[in-house]
Amino acid sequence: MKKGEEQKLILKVGAAGGSLSVWSVNTKDGTPFFVVKTDESTLKEFMDEEDANGLSFKSETGALHSFADTLIVLGRDPWHLFSPLFVHQDYIDPVLRAVMNLGGEKEVNRWRRKLEGSKAGL
Repeated sequence: MKKGEEQKLILKVGAAGGSLSVWSVNTKDGTPFFVVKTDESTLKEFMDEEDANGLSFKSETGALHSFADTLIVLGRDPWHLFSPLFVHQDYIDPVLRAVMNLGGEKEVNRWRRKLEGSKAGL
């Protein structure tokens, strides 16, 4: 992402060693897109310096032009099984639909409990 672009957190899930997050970005000219970021820097704490040398613990996708494209990228990981940390109120329905499609009603209920308990988006 470039300086001057407005970023808004849409989704954040945590897993052992890191997190995945989805950001909505508006460019200076108002063109919206999405970005998926991974942060596995917690893993670095469990590695010695030699093993960690040269590894990247953070990454970011290029511009994704729809939330559906974003869900496809997220599908590379079992994100619906991770711990939900935040869902932006405007994206609760599509996120929970995706969780339902991937993990069923049991996973949706788990997500609702976690998000309601933390007041992180519901």
